[in-house]
Amino acid sequence: MMIKRGLLFVAISIYFLACSTDTIPMDVGDILFDPKLDREDFKVCNEKKVYQYYVRYSADKAPGYQGEKPALEKVFEENYSYPKTAGQSGYLTIRFLVNCHGETGRFRIEEMDRDYKAFQFDSKISEKLLEITKSLDGWIPRKKEEKDLDYYQYLTFKIRDGQIIQILP
Repeated sequence: MMIKRGLLFVAISIYFLACSTDTIPMDVGDILFDPKLDREDFKVCNEKKVYQYYVRYSADKAPGYQGEKPALEKVFEENYSYPKTAGQSGYLTIRFLVNCHGETGRFRIEEMDRDYKAFQFDSKISEKLLEITKSLDGWIPRKKEEKDLDYYQYLTFKIRDGQIIQILP
């Protein structure tokens, strides 16, 4: 009996030692740094506590974009163009982090068709939307008790025949 407890303790200890927080996200949806995709100079202020977009903490200042959704829509309206093309319809989501200074990084793209199945848009669409999203410089840091915080953000583009129909959220 004592040997079984000892082996169980060793097995559990090995498991937890193997689970380094450098390789495992703390929450579902966390975006870990990837040197192949991410800028080295983008830093979050607290790597261990980046707030998810869906978590509603009482905050002194809500995160968002200066000018709110109308300002975002205007940027895309002025900078995005793609010829109307049948078959280029669905949803393209760009997820990213906003650090405590309002800077953005760690961008990830997810694409799906109108039936929510995996789909790949023409690269001219996804690359242009990513380029415009990366250029947005009006992000407001989340603030709590006078302290600026890091958080996740996303933009989902509803696209029909290559045209942006709606930007969510």
